[in-house]
Amino acid sequence: MGRVLRIAGVTIVVLAIVGGALVYRTLNAAGYFNRVVSAFAGKCVAVTGVVGAEDIELDRQTGELFISSQDRRPFRPDGDRFRQGDIFLAHIDQLDSKPESLTAMMSWTLHPHGISLYKDGNGKRTLAVVNHVTPGASEIMLFDVVEGAGKHPQLSLRRRVNDPLIHDANDVTLVGHDSFYVTNDHGSESQLGKTLETWLLLPRANVVYFDGNAAKVVATGLNYANGINRSADLATIYVAESTGRTLDIFHRDTTSGVLSPVRSLFLGVGADNIDIDADGNLWIGAHPRMLDFLAHARDAKNLSPSVVLKIDPTTDDGAARTIYANTGEEASGGSVAVSNGKRMVIGMVFEPKVLNCTLAP
Repeated sequence: MGRVLRIAGVTIVVLAIVGGALVYRTLNAAGYFNRVVSAFAGKCVAVTGVVGAEDIELDRQTGELFISSQDRRPFRPDGDRFRQGDIFLAHIDQLDSKPESLTAMMSWTLHPHGISLYKDGNGKRTLAVVNHVTPGASEIMLFDVVEGAGKHPQLSLRRRVNDPLIHDANDVTLVGHDSFYVTNDHGSESQLGKTLETWLLLPRANVVYFDGNAAKVVATGLNYANGINRSADLATIYVAESTGRTLDIFHRDTTSGVLSPVRSLFLGVGADNIDIDADGNLWIGAHPRMLDFLAHARDAKNLSPSVVLKIDPTTDDGAARTIYANTGEEASGGSVAVSNGKRMVIGMVFEPKVLNCTLAP
């Protein structure tokens, strides 16, 4: 009996150690131990009229901002309280004007997530939109950006891409008018599988490439693949791993679309969407304390800190500079930051505003 008790005691101790290690690993990955202090050398002004600006794309030639908007708090898995999402148009230098809806008159279901703008040498533009038609179902909508009757462009739906490989789409980046890369933030398709992936940090997320005709998986083994973007020459793809707290850099074969890992940069925060400025610098909206973000998703009264990182991917160390940090009073749940010269616009996943910021000289 004594031997049995000793074995049982050892087993309990081992299980306690393993359980404690798993809890610590999860808390650490979620940024539980991160300390956030508000800091920004510039000035920001809140602009209302857009709810849940999770992603923003900027045409740097025209200054036009395309904003993915979805009121996510009424969202329920049963779909009873779904509200239609929207794509808004604004101008980075005229954000005092109310953003204009480009999709208000469209009849189809629209619940947008990540978006991407592609512009060819002739000025033709395509906007790709991750659309969650129903809970657990994703598609990529491809819109032609055409000149409207007024002074603003309009969106004309050209194509809807549905494929079994695109099931938990988070973000998309176009490399042509019909070709794109998309992140699946989970590899599992069951709710239990997704929960285990998230809390046990199982690297099952992936990146899918659609060449205009067919889809294929081109990157695997990622922890919550989130934001994705491409370099100006289309030869490099950047992917943010939120629970991996990492930025992955891939070389892209421009013929086959296959991705080859180049290096990964540890960021220490839950990276979300990626913007690339005219000089090739990456601007990343991120969640330094992801458990706070989950609490914020449940209740707006719970603040979620936000940071904006700037990375020059051509440097040897790829060190990230913190351009903006806030404990949540001004920017709660910030997911994207686009920059153009002295201007920066920050979008948030749930808040009914964007921030119009002036960067310090």
